[in-house]
Amino acid sequence: MGKFAAGGIFAGLLGIDQAVKQYIEENYDEEREEKTKIPGVLLRKFYNKGLIFSSFEKHSGLPMKASLIGTGVIFLADVKVFLCKGRKLCKAGLTLVTAGAISNTYDRIMKGAVVDYIGYDGKHKSLRSLTANLADFYVVIGIMLAQLGRGKR
Repeated sequence: MGKFAAGGIFAGLLGIDQAVKQYIEENYDEEREEKTKIPGVLLRKFYNKGLIFSSFEKHSGLPMKASLIGTGVIFLADVKVFLCKGRKLCKAGLTLVTAGAISNTYDRIMKGAVVDYIGYDGKHKSLRSLTANLADFYVVIGIMLAQLGRGKR
């Protein structure tokens, strides 16, 4: 994956997540939940002021600092990997991770919380409270791809 292709994919992924977040913010209140055509998936609005699963939300400033530091580390990994030839799978994974990290960090800076909107509607009550966004999925999938591509040169 070339630098320009990765840049276009990055911009597209970032734009999609930010557009959906804006739509959810403008059209949903925090009480509204809607089933989607995807079984078990709901749309709702949740402001995550913490980190993963709202952890550390009561620790003033920690989520922001962790987001900024994490995004910086990811950027350094991008520079290192994108200067190498090959490693397409790793580059694809890092492109996803970077788009997700920047989207969520942008939310933290601009809104003080990350806008989550993808919920689970199933039998397991403990999972029903979880809400994520596309950026979260980008990060998880991207980490898996980058790890798979680490050894591929």
